[in-house]
Amino acid sequence: MRYLAVLLVAILSFGAHADPLEQLKPLAPFIGIWTAASGTADSSDKFEDVAKWAWAFGGKVVRITHSVNKGAYAGESLIHWDDVEEKIIYRYVNTSTFYTDSTITPQSDGSIQVHEFVRGSNTGPTESLSGYKVENDILVTWSKFKTDGKWGERSDFAYSRTPKADMVFKD
Repeated sequence: MRYLAVLLVAILSFGAHADPLEQLKPLAPFIGIWTAASGTADSSDKFEDVAKWAWAFGGKVVRITHSVNKGAYAGESLIHWDDVEEKIIYRYVNTSTFYTDSTITPQSDGSIQVHEFVRGSNTGPTESLSGYKVENDILVTWSKFKTDGKWGERSDFAYSRTPKADMVFKD
């Protein structure tokens, strides 16, 4: 019995520290906890978003959890490689009434481009495009939304690494 317990711990430890799947390695710079202390670059849209990017399932998945304004809104994504479609995909679920199905395309400059299709809602945006890049230990992002068949203006955000930030979730 003791041997089985030791073997189980060894297997679980190996999985937790395994190298990430080759196709997900472009996401490695984003792993960590990030906080945006205000919205748009001109700070006109005040909010706090804490986002944690972490390897999961032995490096076969990236899990992102995030909490806005101490849990007033929260969501989670499970990002993985799809062997059939040969691309990085994920589903984002949240405390609102919608979810998204998305693809991530790594770029040659180390950034990623994200295309999301909004599901489960008859109002608001139907798609979003965004980009993410780590520059000087700052997560620089942009996004724009498609509503009523038209793309809106781009919004820019910046996140700082905050390894000890608290993630608050409300049920």
